[in-house]
Amino acid sequence: MSSSTAPPWTSSPRHGPTTSSGCWHRSPVPPRPARRCPRREPQLEGTRTMPERQLHLGYMHWLNGTHWGGWRHPDAPTAHAFELEYATKALRLTEDAKFDFFFLGDTLPGDLAAEQWITTHNTGRLEPFTLASQLALQSSRIGLVVTAHPTFYEPYILARLTASLDHLSGGRLAWNVVLGASDLAARNFSLPDLGGTARYERADEFIHVVRRLWDSVENGAYLQDKRTGRYVDESRIHRLDWQGTHFQVAGTLPLERPPQGHVPLLYAGASEQSRELTAKWADINFTGPATPAESLAFNTDVRQRAERLRGRVDPIFFLPGITPLIGDTRAAAVELYEELNALLPYDDDIVEGDQDEAFWSGPEGARISASPFPLPKGFRSVRSLSERVGADLRPAGIDGAVKPDTAADLNAYGRRLLTLVAERTGRTVDNGGVRVRDVLAASIAGNFPLVIGTAGQVADTLIYWFDQGAAEGFNVSTPFLWEQLERFTGEVVPILQERGVYRTEYTSDTFRGHFGLDIPPNSFTTTDQEERPV
Repeated sequence: MSSSTAPPWTSSPRHGPTTSSGCWHRSPVPPRPARRCPRREPQLEGTRTMPERQLHLGYMHWLNGTHWGGWRHPDAPTAHAFELEYATKALRLTEDAKFDFFFLGDTLPGDLAAEQWITTHNTGRLEPFTLASQLALQSSRIGLVVTAHPTFYEPYILARLTASLDHLSGGRLAWNVVLGASDLAARNFSLPDLGGTARYERADEFIHVVRRLWDSVENGAYLQDKRTGRYVDESRIHRLDWQGTHFQVAGTLPLERPPQGHVPLLYAGASEQSRELTAKWADINFTGPATPAESLAFNTDVRQRAERLRGRVDPIFFLPGITPLIGDTRAAAVELYEELNALLPYDDDIVEGDQDEAFWSGPEGARISASPFPLPKGFRSVRSLSERVGADLRPAGIDGAVKPDTAADLNAYGRRLLTLVAERTGRTVDNGGVRVRDVLAASIAGNFPLVIGTAGQVADTLIYWFDQGAAEGFNVSTPFLWEQLERFTGEVVPILQERGVYRTEYTSDTFRGHFGLDIPPNSFTTTDQEERPV
């Protein structure tokens, strides 16, 4: 395959992220002790020299998968999601496959309207720090990513939580910073919904304060010298005494600097403010531009900003989110995709869909159309779809074909949905294969980036992006559990390993070590002070 031609089965990532019986239980396994050792250089496998540049993989753990209809699939489990063994099964599958990290997202209670609790896949979430502390005991090498929103934490609490868990995991923790707005979530914390600028300004200061708190007690500060009775070296303990716009923090933390110095930061977002935040603070970004060319442009822009904001060239890794959907054949994978779409909740055209064109051209309509998450009730009908795409699709009926003259009248959003249908199913308006149902399903299920095909075709797609320099790896989710995760770890990963782009063994025991990230100097002991918030 030419390196300049994208695989035909590629479903371009968009900005966003079982056993046959459905049984997931396995015999209890004793906890794996956390281990720490220096980072090692990649080993030789047989006579083949592993290339210096290796692809990275993270797993984003959703209790019910990313497809809104996934939880209804016959093979998907419907119980035990809040028991530890449910998460540890996914943890062991991914650690055995040498994933870099296990990602725990979060949705705060109140983010969803009452109706969405009835049908959505997005409400089952254990508190990430609690779950990560348990998973640290069940693993020894894979990184653990916890999600925390700066709006709903205080820097001191977050710094202590992350430092503690980095110690307990042996240096395997990372923090996913999220800044999404939600008035419903804010009300759970007796807070107003902060505007976009205020959220980012608060987050900038928040991250700076957290990093300084991590530095407040140097390594080696705890002497515990029984002969002299000197418990700590006070010269290695520093007060922060921060007086900022949003926070006033005295410091210090009651524990030594984390094993990684600073817990690595992850972030997703492509807005102007998100690019600045990634450039200034993040080690990993998992935003997913639509094409390799767009991804390269995005990555280059962020790296140039980072050099300006940090005053040096630091590595930033770009791992777009993807959802592989794997079948024995391409046709079988497409059939599974359509099975999942048939399980989506649809609205009644008679009573739903009454927004005018001004709504869809306004900020709320744009937010709903651009969201990677499933559409709420009231927006899941052919009538509502017609309003959003700028052409009346109702005369054809939900199972009727989209005619070429109708397609010609579609707006940019409607044309994008047709592109998604073509990428995912191979059907186009020109060959008469696109049904109104296909377009509606693409709009309801959200813009999660799907890669549909055989294990080999999925691997080809990942390698293509990797070889183009458009991604250093991928943040992987599955449309439902467990079968698709087992197929990815058991079929796609071995292909990546055989082609020499992915590790066969871990070469590090820490999150930073997996990515080759240096431990940053302590800001209290170096003249190279990190940039203060602006």
